[in-house]
Order: sequence, then C-alpha cells, then structure tokens
Amino acid sequence: MGKLKDIFNPHDGKLSFKQKLAIALPGPASVIGPIIIHNTLMKFYTDVIGLDPKFYGILYLIYSIWNAINDPLLGAYIDKMPFSKKRGKYAYLMRVTAPTMLISVFCMLMSHPSWNDWLIFAVLLVELFVFDTAYTVFSVAYQSYFLLVAPDKEERVDIEIIRTYIGNVVGTVVTIIPTILLVGDINRTLVIVVFSCVILMNAVLYILAFRGIKDNEQLYKTTVAPEHKNLKELWTDVRKIIFSRPFITYLLFYVLARGAMAEYYNPFLYMMDKVLRSGELVATLADVIPGLIMLILLPFAGKLIKQHGSKLITILALIPGAFGFLSLLFITKGWHAIFSYTLIVFSLNVVQTAGVVQNGELIDYDEMRTGTRKTGLYGGLFALITTMLVSLHTTLFSSILSIFGYDGGLETQSAHTLWGIRVGAGLVPLLLVLVGVIPFIFFPINKKLEKEISDFNVKAREGTESAENPGDAGGSGS
Repeated sequence: MGKLKDIFNPHDGKLSFKQKLAIALPGPASVIGPIIIHNTLMKFYTDVIGLDPKFYGILYLIYSIWNAINDPLLGAYIDKMPFSKKRGKYAYLMRVTAPTMLISVFCMLMSHPSWNDWLIFAVLLVELFVFDTAYTVFSVAYQSYFLLVAPDKEERVDIEIIRTYIGNVVGTVVTIIPTILLVGDINRTLVIVVFSCVILMNAVLYILAFRGIKDNEQLYKTTVAPEHKNLKELWTDVRKIIFSRPFITYLLFYVLARGAMAEYYNPFLYMMDKVLRSGELVATLADVIPGLIMLILLPFAGKLIKQHGSKLITILALIPGAFGFLSLLFITKGWHAIFSYTLIVFSLNVVQTAGVVQNGELIDYDEMRTGTRKTGLYGGLFALITTMLVSLHTTLFSSILSIFGYDGGLETQSAHTLWGIRVGAGLVPLLLVLVGVIPFIFFPINKKLEKEISDFNVKAREGTESAENPGDAGGSGS
C-alpha cells in the first residue's frame, strides 16, 4: 500500500488525487475505439464478414499513408491555434472530436458478408480515415493538455498509473467481449449488438471525462508556440526534430520493440482459438489474469521508474516480455498462455508507463533548448511515423497468415498454418524486441538529464493558476 501513497497524496502541495484523476480520465475514454479497431476488427472482418486477410493488410498500408498526410499538419496547426476566451482550446478540441470517433466505429460494424471484398475494403477505408482524423486531433489535444497541467515527472508517472488502472478495467471489458464472441462459434448479429452497447458505454465515459477538464487561459500564457509562416519554416523544424538523437533513438525503439509488444492481442485471439483451441473460458482467463497481476505490480514499477529513471527500468522490463514471446513457440495448453501473457502484459505496461515520461521529455527538452513548445508538431510527427510503421505489425501478421494458408472459414487449420500463427504471435515479436532495444541503449536522456528536464518544466509552468488547480481552473471549455 505504501507504493500507492504517492499517487493519492500530492507531493509538496502539487496535484491532489482528484486532480490527477480528472487529468487521467480522457485517456481511457479514448482507447476504446482503437481497442476495437486494432485488437478485434481484423478477426471480425476475416472470420465474420469474410474479407480476405490480404485485403486487410493492404487496407492498413493505405491507412498509414493517410496518417502520413494529416498527423504532422494537424499537430502544427493545433500548436498555432490561439486560445479562445469563448471556447477554450485543448478541452474544446477533445469535446468536438469524440462524437465523430464514436459514430465512425459504429459504422465499421455495419459491413455485410454479402458485399464483395472491394466494396468492404472501400467502405472500411473511408470509415478508418474519418476515425483517424478525429482521433489525431483528440490525441494531440489531450497530450498537450496533460503535459501542461502535469509538468512534474513524478506526477506524470502517477497519472499514467491511474490511467492504466482505469484503462485496464475498461480494456478488460472491451477485450473480454471479443474473446468470448470471436472465439468458437460466431454470431454476427450478437457481435454487432454487444459492440453497440460498448460504444454507448464509451459515450458515457466521454461525458464523465469531460466534466473534469476545463481550459485555463492562464495556462497557455506559459508557452510560446513556434511561428511557422510557411511550409519551408515548418519543414526546417520537422527536419531538426526527426534527425535529433533523442527522437530517432526513441522512435526506433517505440516502433520495433514497444510496437511488437503492443500488438500482441490480435495474434492472441488466433493463438487461443486455432492453435491452443482453448474455448471461451480459458481464453478469457488468459486475457484477464495477466492484467490483474500487472495491476498489482504496477505501482511498485512506477516507484522504480521515479527512483532509477525511465530508461533503465524500460530496458529491464523488456526481459520478461521477451521470455513471454519465446514461450508461445512451445506451449500446448490454453492455461499455459496465462503464464506467457502475464510476462508480456506486465512488460508492456511498465514500458508504457515509463514511455509517458519519455514522450514528455522529448517535448520538454526541445522547449528547454529552443524556447518554443511544439507539443502538437512532436505529437503529429510521432503519430505519423509510429502509426505508419507500427501498422506494419498488423500487416506483417496478416501477411504471415496468408503465406501459411490461413482460411477463416475452416474449423481446423493445417499444422503448417498453426505453426505460422506461432511464428506471427511469438517468434517475430521476440526478434523485434531484441532488435528494438539496441537503438534505445543510445537514447541520451538518462536519469540525471531526466531530473534536469523535469525541474525546468516545473519552473516554466510556475506562477500560473494551473499549477495549483488544473482540473478546476477558469476558462470556458464546459
């Protein structure tokens, strides 16, 4: 319980638990759509709608090109967007994009098996475009808001742990449903009805989240946005960011190692259903138990991140994840997967918690050196490159399924196909984790520099109302 004390009690008069909770809530609300899209949509479209896996892989590549166009431009625009006394800024942007995401996800469930592959492909692609544009604006706005109202490294770790707790409750509900509905006999009508209820629950969570956040005009006076008068000036900043050592080393790690771990759930469904033939109960236990164990251990991991720095703990946290992926090549029973995925889920969540510190440091460190804060541009560039490249994990897995002859209409797959699922779920992620840690070793922000950046950022935000009461301070935003 001592590990939880830091989260519930403010440090030296800083954020209270109520304020940390208010800052944390929009994060879990916004993950339901991506969970449905990235963790369950592929299984739904290949096994229920009947879309050929190769079409799904091509779709993700085109979707990535759209990210290449909109993410950095939207991020740069949000940086320059002025605060409105009537509407606010970041909180306002979150409020107007949430309904678009909800509607587009619902529409993705409406494709019909009688449509031909190209029609399914085109409709789903448009829906993904709409969702991604709204999600990009929401994500940039939320990240910008979070980093401003929580400038201290330790508070960011606390808020991320709160987000993880809430997000795992939400995520467990959302992922239990496809584990039950998309393993074994599948009823399309039931899937649509249940996921519609999930979308409705998501809408309620957004409403609750938006009650706790308000824009604070005083907060925006502590930042100086870059003056991009034309595309040439924007490109100059883009080039400096992309080729900086902190950005490129963290990016390579994020795409390779963290990306491989974060995309474990799609292969999990195929492993439990086709390889281990576990049934709904064991598959559900293999999904839920690792999350519960992780939640018990995460506050301890958060304390280690604060004490020893995010870089060291990230590297150490990759070890159990690597063993978890390795074990997927050998396990033969459904209950064995509980052990494998406990290692993977714990590793992933420690890396994600440390990653909140590292993501913020990239922006804070740049502001410390240049005098301008480019949260939107950083967020847009990072979303552009990571979504484009991390989506390759989905494309890679779908390609492996196609190469090894996977047919969603068959009750029993060949031994060759089953081995292909093991390769995609275990061997490929293991290799990517091992390769991805190499550039991260050269990530320059160590424990000492991390402390300097945090101190600078806190001092930069001092003297504002937001430092005392970010969740309740003035501004409209309601």
